[in-house]
Amino acid sequence: MSLALLRKEAHEHGAVLAATFLIALAALYVLLQAASWTGGRFVGLARYLLTIAPLLGLVLANRLLVREYTGRTQFFLETLPIGRARAFVTKWLLGCALMLLTAVLAWLASWEFVRRSEVIDAAGARAALLCAATFCLTVWSFAALAGMLGRYRYIVWGAVALALLIATDVGGIAFFDLPVITLLGPAMQMAVATPKRLAFVVALAIAAGCAAGAAALALAGSGAMASTLARRMTAREVVFAVVALLAVATVAFTLEPKPVRPPFDLIEGERFDGKWVSVGVRPAAAFDSAAALALAKDIANDADSLIDALRLDVHPPVYVLPQRGLDREVMQRAALGEADGIVLKVAVDAPRENVRMLVLHSLVSDATLDRAMKDDRHVLLDGLASYWALRGDEHARELWWLRAAAVDEPLPKERLLAWSETSERLGDCKALGVAFGVFDALAARVGLDAALALSREIFTKPPDDARVLFERRPAAALAAAGVDWDRLAADAAAARDAARERHAADLARRPAVTASVAWHASAARGAAIETTLTGAPRYAAYYRVLSPWTTDAGDMPRLDVIGTHGVLPLSAPRAARVLAVLEVDDPVLDCANRVLAERLQVADRAR
Repeated sequence: MSLALLRKEAHEHGAVLAATFLIALAALYVLLQAASWTGGRFVGLARYLLTIAPLLGLVLANRLLVREYTGRTQFFLETLPIGRARAFVTKWLLGCALMLLTAVLAWLASWEFVRRSEVIDAAGARAALLCAATFCLTVWSFAALAGMLGRYRYIVWGAVALALLIATDVGGIAFFDLPVITLLGPAMQMAVATPKRLAFVVALAIAAGCAAGAAALALAGSGAMASTLARRMTAREVVFAVVALLAVATVAFTLEPKPVRPPFDLIEGERFDGKWVSVGVRPAAAFDSAAALALAKDIANDADSLIDALRLDVHPPVYVLPQRGLDREVMQRAALGEADGIVLKVAVDAPRENVRMLVLHSLVSDATLDRAMKDDRHVLLDGLASYWALRGDEHARELWWLRAAAVDEPLPKERLLAWSETSERLGDCKALGVAFGVFDALAARVGLDAALALSREIFTKPPDDARVLFERRPAAALAAAGVDWDRLAADAAAARDAARERHAADLARRPAVTASVAWHASAARGAAIETTLTGAPRYAAYYRVLSPWTTDAGDMPRLDVIGTHGVLPLSAPRAARVLAVLEVDDPVLDCANRVLAERLQVADRAR
């Protein structure tokens, strides 16, 4: 190093650098105050390093390196006896020392700020300092390299920023999993652990590469390259750089993003870790810890065995949250946003086989990116999920065959391939019974191993490129297995007929129920939809206004009606389509039986 050169730098840049560091100090104070409301020990320090440290590196590189070449001061320094290499090393080390000093001072301020409210052990604090110092060293090394690129320095900074955005938004990489930035991840922010050694190795390797590149630009060819790059950009270069960055950004952000989905976690409840999935079930009211743990074990066994059978590459956390106040038949999958997992809200007395079936249904649906929900294979998905949850329980299997036998209308292949419409007409109870019968008939015809091999082909994750256009449809896969949809529908119908004979006495005990729905309109009150049901003391009415593109109505509002007649609490707009559904509790089927599902077209005027 050269003391004379250091004095020169202090005299020339001291005022600007001092003002810059005062602004950085003010920013650090604001970030520490803001972080105190969000928790985390060194969160403020991490935010400071992510935002202010790159700006400091840019300023230092511009003052110490860029100005020397653009102002031709470097040519004067090279005539002095200190030499070109000594001048570059002095400037580089000065910038590095100032960056590291900033990191140390920010770390000290953060530590003192946090120690006012909690105790931090020295080991955790030292780990945070090591991360901060390594991060600042890498940032300065890159800033120095960019500075030596002269007129292209802002292009390099922009390219790095664009690469980070593409990696997170399009590539699906978590922000704190990116190289160098991972040093400032949650472990450093909470001061609970030191990042993996590989993170430091990668950061230091990047710093070394940038330092070597900057030295090569400064020293190779008597510094001619750095001098050439110090000239202003021509108009042609500006246009080319802008167009190139815009083109890359446009192409990158038209790609389908791959969002990061961290696993959902729940602290409460009984947990059971299976081979592939972990299951948590929260006790509630009469549903005690023993029952919760037993259900968790059953779900884990179902999921692990189905994942093995279908060779799925999924490992979602599963949580079941029994809640009082929910209807016995109502099971809802919670929306988790960006989190990964299967979370079900069910009634405390919900049938256990139904809960297990819904977990398996969600598992396969997620594994196939919801492709298993397409109508040409949805009946097989429902059938496989219910079949797998009922395996080994002959009593439960017969109950589901009883539900399938309660469907006395013909179900040809066209009805099986329009499963959303068929499920809407039959209701969940009887539709799932029919689907169970379809898969059971498939397994009986071709054997369980062949049925699972067929399921592996149908329920696979689709490719994310043009190969998806050439995938084999379920009909072709069935034909390759020696059965087609017509034969499968006939086998399922024959199995339902046999079940109807076995359970003739039970089916005869079911109450005779008739239902209807109608609408009328008046100029004063508008359209009103009335429901009528005889044969049961009470019933549930579900309803929803449908848009022109609605295929699956999903969850619908419910009206409980005591007696025969009811009026839906719905103000339907003119020319609206309304789905009305009536269900009654069926003690023989042990579920809610759908007796009517009708889509009404409400006219513009009164009849």
